[in-house]
Formats: sequence, structure tokens, C-alpha cells
Amino acid sequence: MSGGAPVQTGQPLLMVRGLVKTFGGVTAIDDVTLDIREHEVLGIIGDNGAGKSTFLALVTGYYHADGGTFFHRGRRVEVSSPAKSRHSLSIEMVYQDLAMAPDLTVWENLFLGEEVRRLGLFVDRVAMRRRATTLLEQMQVPVKPNELVGSLSGGQRQLVAIARGLLFDRDIILLDEPTASISAAKAADVLATIRSLEGRGKTVVLVSHRLEDVLAVSSRIAVFSRGRVSHLVDNTGLTVADLFHLMYSDSAEEKVATGAELAPMAAEGA
Repeated sequence: MSGGAPVQTGQPLLMVRGLVKTFGGVTAIDDVTLDIREHEVLGIIGDNGAGKSTFLALVTGYYHADGGTFFHRGRRVEVSSPAKSRHSLSIEMVYQDLAMAPDLTVWENLFLGEEVRRLGLFVDRVAMRRRATTLLEQMQVPVKPNELVGSLSGGQRQLVAIARGLLFDRDIILLDEPTASISAAKAADVLATIRSLEGRGKTVVLVSHRLEDVLAVSSRIAVFSRGRVSHLVDNTGLTVADLFHLMYSDSAEEKVATGAELAPMAAEGA
């Protein structure tokens, strides 16, 4: 049985109400309502095609919703572009493919597109290297600022990508399959970093097929099925078997439960 993470009681930081997204005749996101709370790690799981990555793309403004409403700190907002999401809503997305430049150094990747300038004109390379060095040391990331990203392991690249969210002090950091293509040992480093983000007062949304990873760090878990949130549960005493049960149950209605309530459900479905 997984111990999970302590259940958080923070106020909603980002609220999504009735979110809808269609591609042609296919409904990818169907009436999703979900709160992302302050200072929590929210896990999102579901089968392939359940709508998890599409949901993240809507939150970041990469896709435009066909319906629904966003509220940021209680105020209705429009999520119209990645730049709007990043700067106005303080959301940083760490993509599954990392979207990093392998021929640039770690510090250049950290500041890519948001370079520090002196007098508004000149790129301040010294200041950026100094800030990168300080951050990597604070996060205990085992890389040097001047290393080329192309020379790093997959796990190290993930840590650098996560560091970018801290560098610019984003409130919400979205992670799409951060441990999918790395070893278990490197995944442990990434999970430890995710826990440290929560400790720094950040909110993390973790999408992952590795259910054991979701259990290890999440305070709540949302189960996506056919574009909807089919279950929303507190991570209290949950097991991988419980999550499998929720992912493949026939219920299309949202459920809110604790691990203790789910244990007999999983036993009945076994």
C-alpha cells in the first residue's frame, strides 16, 4: 500500500468549469470541471486517448477551448495563448518531449526566450549563468550550467526542464509524463524534485502512466476517461490496484472518495 502524500486543503488556484474541446467530429474533452489547488500535487491518470494531454494543452493556451470557463484565484480569465498562460496565470509547462535545444548549454536553455538584459538591450550572460548556478545548487540538480543539454541523460534533462519553472517562480508547474522514458533510479530523482516543489509552495499537475509515481507524490488524483473526469480521489491509502479499478470501471459519473472507501470497491472488482 502506498503512503502517498499528505492531503492538502489549499484554496483553488485555477478552477476549470465545463471545459470542452473537439477536433472535427471527435470530442476530446467533454464537460471537464476540476479545481487545481494551491500547494498540492494533483495527479492525472487515464488510458491512452482519455484527454489528459489535451487538458494540459487547454490550460496552457496551446489549444483554445470550444466551451467552458477558467477562473484564476477566483477571477474569470481567458486562456488565449501559451504566453498568456505563462505570464498572466503563472503556469509553466514541462512537455513530454522537453522542447529543449540540445546544442545550447543548460543555462541558455533555462532562459531560452526570456533572456535577462541590461538596459533593456544587452543580453546579460553573466547574470543568467549566476542565477542558473544558484538555482541548480539549491535544487541539488547534478549538472553544471555550462554543460550542453545534448550531453545530459534523460533524467537530468527533466530536472533542468522543471528548474525552469522555479527560475521564473511560476505558481503552477504542469508535467506531462516526466518519468516515461527514464530509468527507475533517475525517476526517483525527478519524484524527489516534485516533492521539493510542493515544499516550496508550488502547485504541480502530474500526468503519468506510471501509477506508482503518481501515488508516490500526489495528494489528489483525477481519473480521465473518454474526455471526462470520471473519478476524483484523495490519495489516502490508495494502491496501484485501486487506480486500475478506477481507470477501467464502467462508471461515467464523477466520484469523490478516499482510499479507505475505495479498498472494498477494488476487492469487489478483483
